Amino acid sequence: MGGWFDHNYVDQMGVRYPTFKSALGLFLQLGGGNIVETGTQRGENLWGDGCSTSLFAETLKTFNAGHLWTVDISPDHIAIAQNVTRHANDQITYVVDDSVEFLKNFDGEINLLYLDSFDWADTEPIMSQSQTHQLREIQAAFPKLKPSSMVLLDDNALPGGGKAALSKQFLAQQGLICILDYYQSLWIY
Repeated sequence: MGGWFDHNYVDQMGVRYPTFKSALGLFLQLGGGNIVETGTQRGENLWGDGCSTSLFAETLKTFNAGHLWTVDISPDHIAIAQNVTRHANDQITYVVDDSVEFLKNFDGEINLLYLDSFDWADTEPIMSQSQTHQLREIQAAFPKLKPSSMVLLDDNALPGGGKAALSKQFLAQQGLICILDYYQSLWIY
């Protein structure tokens, strides 16, 4: 408590604080590597909604700990993320693509996978579509995970299991262990 992460992010993270802190702490302890996030940052100070790109970029830059790939289907969102994280552009690859297709074609190991694309809503068909989309993402990315890789699922503690409902079932079937199940759900291989 009281370290770099707390000093910079405790007030901004809200319900995502414990899972982001745990995920990034483990990521750094395991030597860093590749972070892949689906759904990029869409604004400068939207800490309750999509500032993970800034958080990952700052962590990688501060600790010289690896590289971030951020993918979003919206060119406008990617442009915003590029602008907001310009101080760390050398450690980020920005990709405009469908996240499932990107993950299928990703050529490398994923040490931390953060799934936060396809906005969730407490209405059908959006609820089911967001759950199915996240499941398709984890299925596409799964071959790129190695022992000690982590998966962080956003929008978990919401009605109907949030976006993570189907993904959590898949991860459990694959033998991953849930470390923290809160607003986000953190799993380790």
